[in-house]
Amino acid sequence: MRNNVNYDDTTYLVGPGLDLNDLKLEEDWNGRPASRWSVHKIGQLQAKIDKYSYRIYHNKRFGKRSLSSLIPGHILRQYTNETFGYDGWKMDLQILEVREDMKTGNPVKYTVFSEAQVRITLKDGTNTDAVGIGCCTMPSKGNCYGKSKKEAVNDAFKKAILSFEQLILTHEARVESGYYVDGLYSLRVKRENL
Repeated sequence: MRNNVNYDDTTYLVGPGLDLNDLKLEEDWNGRPASRWSVHKIGQLQAKIDKYSYRIYHNKRFGKRSLSSLIPGHILRQYTNETFGYDGWKMDLQILEVREDMKTGNPVKYTVFSEAQVRITLKDGTNTDAVGIGCCTMPSKGNCYGKSKKEAVNDAFKKAILSFEQLILTHEARVESGYYVDGLYSLRVKRENL
């Protein structure tokens, strides 16, 4: 898969006080792989996850729960580092919202709900977003905040890494159906030709 996005016929105009060299053109590869490298590496990552999850799902102890709740975050980080390399991916925390509830009583307990959104970006630009939640009840307010935020970010990380599988499956279906035309969406090209 080679990206054939072409900007040869594009005209750029700027206002006074702005130079075209100041602008940086970026393409958003959200929802689709940016290169063959990412397709290959995501396939390798998915093979490692499937091998690990085979043992979990064939052990009758866990039942039918989501994979993100069964695989520890450190295992996914290890597989991600082995597959993409330590400098082949990065995680950006997009949003972190925290809500607090205090229960009065003899031992005062704090309950903190956290919601985090992270973006995982591979070195070629392929990226995916996911939202995770965390909840914690403790007598210490500081520990409660810390644990809740860590749970939310870890949950979002696991969901983002596991969502690469769906990204590849959707991309393969789109390629087979002719959805992409020279790196563009075919519907946009058809409308321009009419």
